[in-house]
Amino acid sequence: MTALTVAARSTTGTRREAGGRRVPILTYHSLDESGSVISTAPDVFKEQIRLFCQWGYRAVRLSDLIDAWQGKVSLPRKPIDITFDDAFANVLEHAAPTLAAAGFPACLFAVADYCGKDNDWPSQPRDAPRLPTLSYAALRDLADAGFEIGAHTLTHPRLPRVDAATAEREIVRSKESLEDHTGQHVAVFAYPYGLAGAQHRKIAAQHFRAACGTTLRKARACDNYYALPRIDMYYLRQISHFRHFTSLRGEFYLQFRAFARSCRQFGTLH
Repeated sequence: MTALTVAARSTTGTRREAGGRRVPILTYHSLDESGSVISTAPDVFKEQIRLFCQWGYRAVRLSDLIDAWQGKVSLPRKPIDITFDDAFANVLEHAAPTLAAAGFPACLFAVADYCGKDNDWPSQPRDAPRLPTLSYAALRDLADAGFEIGAHTLTHPRLPRVDAATAEREIVRSKESLEDHTGQHVAVFAYPYGLAGAQHRKIAAQHFRAACGTTLRKARACDNYYALPRIDMYYLRQISHFRHFTSLRGEFYLQFRAFARSCRQFGTLH
């Protein structure tokens, strides 16, 4: 048996092993005490990370997860991926020290035209708290500390509600702008509000390695890399719910939340 055959079999085994796992990709937004739908209390976040460590989870970058699914690297036994949409400034204060202590990387999906400003973009609901966002300099510092920088459009529009040219500009230019201002390669993307059609996924596929939506379940290698599901941690902001994360009860709870959310979304369309 040649060394090339051994390497090929090893790579195939790694791909099969990684592909069979369901990996939680977690979605956070702001870490604050407001109680809003985009907020997780800082103490709750710290306890969640502590429990993930206790349960034996290890965090990986989103790009590393894609590498593992493609058979290029191996995954830890219990992988998770931690993402923050909107790149709020409080991530630097509350998440960075906690994640560093745990040895956990994370991904920041930044709204390129609003870096160093706040989240008062045109599509923002009126009842959402207005919060400062990370500057380009802060994003560079966090990238040096192990965070992955991802794109979240230029101005956070609902992509299906804008014309095709505007949608393409929002997706493509956000990558270019973040790379120009931070000096970091931007390989991953998240759709604002999780809204994307086939044309938006096609554009993302031309410029990124992966893109995340908001379908509420764990991810697998067989998923469309440009419509990756994630677990919105808003639904687990109560530690009493979060403690069942690894159990069958926790699975049923997330399935129920996913069903309820799909019913609400169906109702808004009819």
